[in-house]
Amino acid sequence: MFVRRNLTDFVETRAGSLYFEKSGKGFPLVLLHPLGMSTWVWEAIRGGLSEQFTVYAFDMLGHGKSDKPKHEFSISDYAESLDDACQVLNIHRAHFIGNSVGACLAIEMASRYPDRVDKLVLVGCPVWNISESEERIKAFQFDFDDAGLPKPRTLQELKEKSTFANPTEQLLLSVNQSRLQAGIWVKNLSTALAYYDVYSKLNLVNASKTLILYGEADRLLPAAPILKHNIIRSLSITIPGVGHVPQVENPGAFTNILNEFLQ
Repeated sequence: MFVRRNLTDFVETRAGSLYFEKSGKGFPLVLLHPLGMSTWVWEAIRGGLSEQFTVYAFDMLGHGKSDKPKHEFSISDYAESLDDACQVLNIHRAHFIGNSVGACLAIEMASRYPDRVDKLVLVGCPVWNISESEERIKAFQFDFDDAGLPKPRTLQELKEKSTFANPTEQLLLSVNQSRLQAGIWVKNLSTALAYYDVYSKLNLVNASKTLILYGEADRLLPAAPILKHNIIRSLSITIPGVGHVPQVENPGAFTNILNEFLQ
């Protein structure tokens, strides 16, 4: 299949077209965004990373400019689609950086397609027991209307949910726009994440090195020791003064940590 090598493009998978943004030159680096967001969360760091790597930022299916599949997806289904994309784009082996649900997708890639993943960076990775799935699904129902569409966030919610330590009106606008664009797929992916048994995957991760990265204000930070204990060749770093999406709030510190880890 012919794929244009420009900065933005689409790649066909068995489940639909994946939108991606490509920049730089060097060893491949794949970026996977959080739930209800899209490639915009990587904009502030792509330039710095592109100096050393060929950077691919993907919109997950159902999000951003990517297709919305005809049926609900599991995290395993998302990994199959991403692997399809990697095959078409000749990304034989790459470093993978995933934020939030993107971190779970990166874990699934590393455990299911170990030859595809070199170094792994898990940013704000959610870790919970699969027995809690129904409770989590029940809890997030309040985030959606009767049609299953996501309700707009408020600045207070962004702070309470530790999405950002210091949310701004511009960040609020970006979050609500991307949630609106994803529509029902915010709820679909939330459900897939709730049912994802991340614990069972951790000892299958065999990346050459794994970086576990959390913002100091991220309410998921207590999961860091669990990941470090169960993933071989891993180290953990906390970035002060930021929340669940640290690359947006402090791109300089985030990029410096990545460059040192990936060199």
